[in-house]
Amino acid sequence: MKRAVLKKMTGLLMSVVLAASLAGCGSGAQESGNAPAAESTTQENSPVAEGNSGAEDAGESETADAAGGETVTITLWSQFSDPNSTDGNYVAFYNALESIKTDMPNVNVVHEGTESESYKVKLKTAMAGNELPDVFFNWGAGTMAPYVEAGLVLPMDDYITDEVSARILGGTLDNFTFDGKMYGYPYSVAVASLYVNTELFEQNNVKIPETYDEFLEAVDAFKAAGITPISLGEKDLWPGLMIFGIHAIRMAGAEAFNAALMGEGSYNTPELIEAAKYVQDLAARGGFGESAMGTSEDDAVAAFKQGRAAMMFMGSWLNGDCEADDAAVKGKISVIKFPVIEGGKGTMDEFHGGSGETFLVSSSTEHPAEAAAVAQYICEKMSKDQYLAGSGMPAWEADMGDTSQLNRLSQEIANLTKDATGYVYWLDSLTGGSAADTLMNEIANLIAGTVTPEEFCANLQELNE
Repeated sequence: MKRAVLKKMTGLLMSVVLAASLAGCGSGAQESGNAPAAESTTQENSPVAEGNSGAEDAGESETADAAGGETVTITLWSQFSDPNSTDGNYVAFYNALESIKTDMPNVNVVHEGTESESYKVKLKTAMAGNELPDVFFNWGAGTMAPYVEAGLVLPMDDYITDEVSARILGGTLDNFTFDGKMYGYPYSVAVASLYVNTELFEQNNVKIPETYDEFLEAVDAFKAAGITPISLGEKDLWPGLMIFGIHAIRMAGAEAFNAALMGEGSYNTPELIEAAKYVQDLAARGGFGESAMGTSEDDAVAAFKQGRAAMMFMGSWLNGDCEADDAAVKGKISVIKFPVIEGGKGTMDEFHGGSGETFLVSSSTEHPAEAAAVAQYICEKMSKDQYLAGSGMPAWEADMGDTSQLNRLSQEIANLTKDATGYVYWLDSLTGGSAADTLMNEIANLIAGTVTPEEFCANLQELNE
């Protein structure tokens, strides 16, 4: 995303986050007369999530009867495979699935949830065979581009009204827009931060880092104490993208790193080589413990929740896990900006993250208007509920009601990002396809120490040649 747009987006987001409530309509399906009305809905794998905020604010006035009042079945795929997860995005998704039964009563949504990594394979297979469901979760930017280029995704321009458009916060559609056409609605803005277990820092007399040198001192201190300094599930590959991403942002700056990722700049620069060195050195000094390459992301999160790791660099969807009732660290976690690196061109106010997850509509759906209405409904409903569940900032204006019980970590992140000057979105989503695979594999090799930083950057630069 461009810096000017992002600054505008950040200001708008903070107006949502810091106000007790905002003027604006409740969440709902679209108002063009294209939204369906039917007699019943059912979902597979979609029990009511705990903490359902209700659906009275969603789709209040924006569902219209389909021709003849017939029930329309919409197939839906997502990566939200666990209805019992405390991850705020999962909670919000299952809330939406439940409330759509009431708010769009003539739509029968049949949901299939698949674990994230398996889901990516499932989508690629369905794409190759042109067997996509009516609506499906996907990531934006480069990950979404092949579907758009192949004509497999339906543009939403014919299904979005001016009123609906006015409720979407500025800048949040960037990763879903290609050649002037909008293909997906946003539902959140996620930001990665450094999560620190304040209890472990206090017990081990370690200073919460404000500089990168202090960050390394903390790593060394926790390693010496037999505590994993930074929980990392590199077995799943994508977590390493975030570790390298923030180092690259700090060394090269968001603008230069974005240019390299989009093929408009170079990976083979002194700043990015230096960022790679920092990541490799961090791994070599035991920053990620002894088994990061064999640890899944689920296990890494579990270790952090159980208080067995001092830090974790992760997206704001971790907030719900940290504050869950079953988390040993509840009330003991704080979030801080990742420290600047001396000599780097990046600043403390440049962040890893942005808006880039959505629900797309297949161009081959037999019910385009109804499918588009379902996609919009889910995204707008999730925008509010994932925020209230503590998993990111909202991408839609909405009356948030009483926010006094809002996840405190979400409030901390809102404060951290209020002066943001730049973002770099998740590297795999931004680049997509084989480029994303190359990034993940090369970063894993960097962490494992099987390539040098110079080789690493040279290998990545081949993507841009």
